[in-house]
Amino acid sequence: MRNFEKKTPRAICLEILNQLKEEDRHPDRLLSDSFKRYRHLTPLDRGFLTELTYGVLRWREKLDWSIRHLSKIPLEKIEPGTLNILRLGLYQIEFLTRTPASAAVNESVELAKRHRGSGGGGFVNAILRSFLRKKGEISYPEIDQDPALHLSVVHSHPLWLVRRWIEEVGIEDTLNVCVFNNRISPLTLRTNTLKMGREELIERIGEKGLKAIPASFAQEGILLEDPPPTSELPFLNDGFFTIQDEASQLVTSVLNPKSGEKILDGCASPGGKTTHIAQRMENRGEVYALDLTKDKLALIEEMCRRLGIKIVKTLKGDATQFLPVSEGMTFDRVLADVPCSGFGTLRKNPDLKWRKGEEDIKRLSDLQLSILAHLSEYVKKGGVLVYSTCTVFHEENEGVVEKFLEGHPEFQLDRMAEILPKKCHALIKDGYLKTFPPKDGMDGFFIARLIKKD
Repeated sequence: MRNFEKKTPRAICLEILNQLKEEDRHPDRLLSDSFKRYRHLTPLDRGFLTELTYGVLRWREKLDWSIRHLSKIPLEKIEPGTLNILRLGLYQIEFLTRTPASAAVNESVELAKRHRGSGGGGFVNAILRSFLRKKGEISYPEIDQDPALHLSVVHSHPLWLVRRWIEEVGIEDTLNVCVFNNRISPLTLRTNTLKMGREELIERIGEKGLKAIPASFAQEGILLEDPPPTSELPFLNDGFFTIQDEASQLVTSVLNPKSGEKILDGCASPGGKTTHIAQRMENRGEVYALDLTKDKLALIEEMCRRLGIKIVKTLKGDATQFLPVSEGMTFDRVLADVPCSGFGTLRKNPDLKWRKGEEDIKRLSDLQLSILAHLSEYVKKGGVLVYSTCTVFHEENEGVVEKFLEGHPEFQLDRMAEILPKKCHALIKDGYLKTFPPKDGMDGFFIARLIKKD
């Protein structure tokens, strides 16, 4: 059996990039698995590996532009593993000023030799050394001649995505969101108020040498600057907090759950919103957490155990089909946090830029409407139905809610300003709560609150 224990961070990064090509897995999960598998990695190694992985994913389009200009072989015909080696080498040369170019080239060539033999090594060597000689000669599209292509290449986003953003929000906001997406985000925590208050947690985190500040809008939210790897966060295993973006935390604020109620979370995994609902209910009442597979439900159950939450009941089922609950059962509040394209979360999930396409938006909007319509049947009269996504496109947001209301006159859009803190009112537009990443400094979310008429 081969010994994998001494792989370098660059070699492990290549392994992760190749896995992302083949599997639908989040890079953070692959990084965590690698930290466990390769125990020889120092904290510095882990930081370097994380930087390499997310850096290549963020800047892939710009890196590919250089490869297209330097390679006689069309980009689409370069073997995928070799292409990832080129991206990895170019990223270090172009973006990591502390990494010697010679080290980036030499190890990339060695990776290519192991991957594709001497021919692969020679090809990678030629491209990277050509880049070192000619990188000043590589021209990029001018913004005044082709704004969409310029933003796509220079700020590394798919061209179709940039064109759609320009159509919906204009060139300036598209530039701002592209720049924002390529920045490293702070880590956002949600205080588990079942165990302690936010101010006490901020103080205790500060005592561990970390800089923690209150989030701007979410009342339990905490921002951590320069955080350690997730596995090394203090108090994580104590259940004093969970990791959840600030915009995601606002979904539960709009739902506004109360102690003693019966609430359904219709697309519940991995459990952030489910546990937030239970937390706001002070562990009194019932929360039903529905999702498709046992593995997804296991994630929710584990989070509940860690946070000390007792009122969540997991249900295996499909939110577009009859639910495994008693006939005629209805709920005080129902959350439809639906599967979406995720394009409001690209700062944290740069891999989505390359995994999701324009065709997914149409497919997902049809699924979203189906889920919303079906879950609405389980809302009691006078009850609340909240629809939320982590994307910024009209087709998946307002478009879905408008179609739903056309077919369901028993529901109406509810005024949410009355239930939200005043500081959140600036996020409400046209009756919806909408966050836009560069403007609000958090993920792009859309939240609609609907009431079922008595």
